[in-house]
Amino acid sequence: MNSLRSRLIAGAALIAVIPLALSMFLLSRQIETTVRRQAEARLGAALGGLQSDLRAETDRIAQKLRLLGEDPVLKRLYLVGGDRRELTDYLAERKFLLGLDVLYVADTEGVVEADAGSSLRAAVGGRDPERPVEVRAPRALSGIALVPVVGDSGLAVIIGAPIRYARRSAGTVIGGLILDGAYLERLKQVGGMELLLRDGEDRTMARTLDATVALPARADAPAGTASRVVVGGRSYLAGVYPLALGEGTDATVTGLVPTEGADATIGALRITSLVLGGVGLLIAVLLGSIWSAQVSRPVERLAAFSRTVARGEWDEPLQIASVRELDTLVDALETMRRDLATYRDKLVTSERQAAWSQMARRVAHEIRNPLTPIAVSIEDVRRSYEQGRDDFPEILRLAVRTIAEEVSTMNRLLQEFTDFARVPAPVIAPCRVAALLEEVGTLFGREIAEGRLAVGTPAPDLVLDADAGQLRQVLVNLAKNAVEAVRGNAPPGRASLSALADGDDVVFTVQDDGPGLSEEQRANLFVPGYSTKPDGSGLGLTIVERIVSDHDGTIAVESRPGAGTVVRVRVPREAERRS
Repeated sequence: MNSLRSRLIAGAALIAVIPLALSMFLLSRQIETTVRRQAEARLGAALGGLQSDLRAETDRIAQKLRLLGEDPVLKRLYLVGGDRRELTDYLAERKFLLGLDVLYVADTEGVVEADAGSSLRAAVGGRDPERPVEVRAPRALSGIALVPVVGDSGLAVIIGAPIRYARRSAGTVIGGLILDGAYLERLKQVGGMELLLRDGEDRTMARTLDATVALPARADAPAGTASRVVVGGRSYLAGVYPLALGEGTDATVTGLVPTEGADATIGALRITSLVLGGVGLLIAVLLGSIWSAQVSRPVERLAAFSRTVARGEWDEPLQIASVRELDTLVDALETMRRDLATYRDKLVTSERQAAWSQMARRVAHEIRNPLTPIAVSIEDVRRSYEQGRDDFPEILRLAVRTIAEEVSTMNRLLQEFTDFARVPAPVIAPCRVAALLEEVGTLFGREIAEGRLAVGTPAPDLVLDADAGQLRQVLVNLAKNAVEAVRGNAPPGRASLSALADGDDVVFTVQDDGPGLSEEQRANLFVPGYSTKPDGSGLGLTIVERIVSDHDGTIAVESRPGAGTVVRVRVPREAERRS
């Protein structure tokens, strides 16, 4: 991810995928929330309506039972006694006319006196449900009670009304409805949802689901809210509503709304999101590759062009067609290249003129110095000859010697200037570093014998691609300077010359413990004409630097007053690295 191209491709992919993924995620959440709200609304409407209908129905039943408790025929048949068959038939008739599932008469002790013949066998008062005749209704059954049907097949809503005689209760007429599977099935047809009926102990008393399906525990969600449950491998939103019909009636009805349609929609949406995300990712990668190529390739070419300019190769024009912003940069770099080329030509001309001017002044200065004693010697000879002096032969001999020495000095200076002006290009060939140092040691045999110079012995297999003659000239010049630097020490100092391999380079080190150099002297060492020796021409180290530069090497000088001098010449071992 460090390249510009990979970052552009990744950025385009993220820009394409992240908004799509976020929008699909929010859309699926919105759909799920909408489905939940709709399910809660359906549950609330259906179960709330069920609760309201039951309350209204129980009110009607209570009113009917109160009227039935005041019915003279019922009182006569119940209070007169005799054959209870007639009372039972009358209750059966009333049960049908009043639309009740349960109708019976109990005495004040709760013992059933007559039953309308319903299939209900309710357990009231804790008696054995298998002996319904022995069941006693609560003494004060004037309100509503929910009792389980024998066999836990449903709940019965039981309402009692007193049978009064002589202003006192002579018995109770009890009637009600059965809330069983059939009742829930009728509600299911209306509401379109599965229903569960549970008693206060969380036992399932009736349900519309298959009896073989395991049911979940009562949902913990507050009334009016829906929670997701899985029943028989199918997903539902479940809502629990209490049957608040009276005191102590803590039974609940649970509605289950299937979510298969919404789940299928959400699943299809997610699959569509994945498909769209994959297609978007491919398109983003493709476009990112195209865009990155339009941006990164010109940038890479600009970087290559910058490296070319840094190497001083300014003749090749920059031609890149890209986006407008990069075209502006290309134009600026091309302008800079042309300016640099112009400045280079001007600088080369200026430096050439300055070099020739400096060289001319240096040559004039160096030649003028020996001309003065030559002119003085010639004038002495002329004056002595005209005066006819007796010591004329001696004056002539001295004048001739002075003129010869100064002419020799001028020849030496002119030779150094000639060498500096025409240093030939190096002829590269493999040369053994050990043999090169051995040749230098032979030239300095006297200094080595006197202990003023030590020449190291490098590895015999260390080979360098270079011009052996020019490198020998470099090492001889540096060794000569080092030996001259320690010659005036008391006691005499010591210099050394060594070579070793350092990676792909060979490092030549010339070190001495002479007086060292000041910062100014070290800064001007390679300036033509500058010399720290009274009789130096100031061209020796300049020639050394030029030879090292022609070999694509470097030269570094470390020195400070009183601490000696270390000169390190680093040259690449292979000529291919210099191309």
